[in-house]
Amino acid sequence: MIRVANLYLIIFIALLLCACHKADKNIFIINSKVADDADDYKLKIDSVSIPLKEGFDTLYYTYTTYAQQNQDFLIGYNAKKACLDIINLTKAKCVKHLFLNKTALFTQKLDRQDLDKSKSITDITVIGNDSILINDSNNRLLLVDTNLNLIKAFDLNAIAKNNNLPGRVISYSSNFRMLEHDNKLLLNQIYPQYSWEKKVSVFSALDMKNEKLTELPLSFSDYLYEITGKGGYLVNVGTSEYQKNGLLTYNYMYESNIYQFKDKDSTLTIYGGTMSGGSNYVTPIEYKGGDDLKKWDIHNVENTQFFNVMYDKFRNVYYRFSLKNIDYKNGKYFNSILDKPLVLMIFNEKFEVIKEITLPLYIYAPNTWFINKQGLYISSANKKNKFYAPDKIKFHIYKITR
Repeated sequence: MIRVANLYLIIFIALLLCACHKADKNIFIINSKVADDADDYKLKIDSVSIPLKEGFDTLYYTYTTYAQQNQDFLIGYNAKKACLDIINLTKAKCVKHLFLNKTALFTQKLDRQDLDKSKSITDITVIGNDSILINDSNNRLLLVDTNLNLIKAFDLNAIAKNNNLPGRVISYSSNFRMLEHDNKLLLNQIYPQYSWEKKVSVFSALDMKNEKLTELPLSFSDYLYEITGKGGYLVNVGTSEYQKNGLLTYNYMYESNIYQFKDKDSTLTIYGGTMSGGSNYVTPIEYKGGDDLKKWDIHNVENTQFFNVMYDKFRNVYYRFSLKNIDYKNGKYFNSILDKPLVLMIFNEKFEVIKEITLPLYIYAPNTWFINKQGLYISSANKKNKFYAPDKIKFHIYKITR
């Protein structure tokens, strides 16, 4: 009996330790709250289909939007043609190509498959009313007019060196989007290596007039430091060009929390953004020299990815998409990232949940979404979509009303 009692005690202590270990992870994650008036919000879904002109693409992963003369436009990077495609969303019309390889600005050949990011356009944004800022391979920024005439070039490596930066600054349309904020350009500050013992800034603000960099007091989150950076492919900061005035809202791909920095008094507020189902933080993954990187691919499938948080100034709400975690093994088959459910969460301005929607599988293309006065546009050009139309650019438009 004593041996049996001791065995139960050992099992109890082991379970307690496991529970404590799990709780240690959860203390970094804030639970979301459902808004009291959530049922007052209604969602309407429309669609738009844009006839494809020769040379245009059905899907753009590197893109930006802008409004001009009461019309909305999309600028998408077309890697196959090495050009920027201009699309009039209001008139549902493909407008023109801006061929990068036909200008003296691009002497280096761009990767036509868009796989080698050292030879690719990683980000685009619009500055002012008629200037386009192009991030060329995270080596330089090119400020051009709408005919690709150069206004100013910025050497990112030289800027980092001249500002005594221990690392460098980068941006990607898929996670940390460069954006104008407080009269400066926000970029992601990265380092050759991280000690995970001392917090460092991951935000730099570039003054485009004098090329001075200013660090913001914003680092990776406490949770990533707790797991010493072992987040696999998900160690990314998410920013959006859709921001509320006076605030910088951002998040991390590896956890559900939402962060908001107030410019006026430099205060940081952390909000809960947990989903009702699925994992809300990444499980740590060890990497040793010689390990098969397939291990990271599996980890990527089996953990939730949280995309950037976008503010809708027309409806005073925030949107965030995520790819919910699933098992890698699916019977005798294996899942990929394309099999992960896409979840849309809509929050009010206090980050209380208004809607949480698991979208239908194999319809939408992850990371191709934007906002204008018509609503939230989501590309329906998923590679597995049985209604995929190779001769059209198609979006579903989600519009929330109260």
